Parts: sequence; C-alpha cells; structure tokens
Amino acid sequence: MPIFNDVSQAEIHEINKWQYPLTVKIDQTSATLLRVTICAGTIGGEAADVAGISGLRSIEEQTISPSYVFEFKNFVSYAVTEEQFAQNSADETFEGNWIRKFTTSFFLDFVRKSTWASADYPGELTHYQINTLDHTVDVVCYEPAEISAV
Repeated sequence: MPIFNDVSQAEIHEINKWQYPLTVKIDQTSATLLRVTICAGTIGGEAADVAGISGLRSIEEQTISPSYVFEFKNFVSYAVTEEQFAQNSADETFEGNWIRKFTTSFFLDFVRKSTWASADYPGELTHYQINTLDHTVDVVCYEPAEISAV
C-alpha cells in the first residue's frame, strides 16, 4: 500500500481534482487502526423539488466511481465533523484541497495540549485531513498514512 508522502503524489492529486467527493465508510478496525474510504460522486437520480428549489438531483456513489482507502496506523487522535460545521482558518497551514496535510493546525495543537504524545514519543506527529461533501475527518498520527485504490 503506497505511503501518503505529500499532496503532489498521483493518488492525492487525482482526488484533489474530484468535483464531488463522498465518504463511503469510516471504520476503526482496531484500537490503533482507522480506515477511511472515499469515492468520487456523480450527479444521479431523478430531478426533484426541495424547499421551493426545482430540478435538484442527488450526488451518488456509482459502481464505476473511483474509490480510495486511507489507513491510519497508530493514530493518536481523530475527529469526524459533519461538513456543514467544518471551518478553515488563515492561522492554519496546509497543502492540498480535499485531501490535506497540515504543518500547523488547531487540531494538532489540541492533540499536543490534551495528550502526552510528542515528537520525543511516540514520534513526529502529522495532521491529515480528508474533506468530502459529507464529512471532514481529521487524524493525527505518528506513522505515515497509507492510501490504496479500491
């Protein structure tokens, strides 16, 4: 499984070009492993009227949708936020778009202040963020994330 080194690598570059990323599954498979599966959504379904707006269509996962799994081994902390409540700040520094890697962030500060994890032990902490039309998933871990196509 390829390591997520930076946002310029092919898999991350492809995802960051998607128009409608969707969360497929968030699964903590063990005490120290988190898996997040996302896919490229497409406009589908029948047009409908919702709250006085006509012609709305859903964004859906299709069987042909490109999908990726992110594995975060030995994470320190993670948070899942419903996307409408997520916010960005000019005080945070990151690379990427839908998939981000932070060098400074409020979540990384929170983890450093609320846990005993540090660069000394268990090692250098990295903040990854996955943004979809459904969720924002923030993960701080001390091992690089791995990514693979589904």
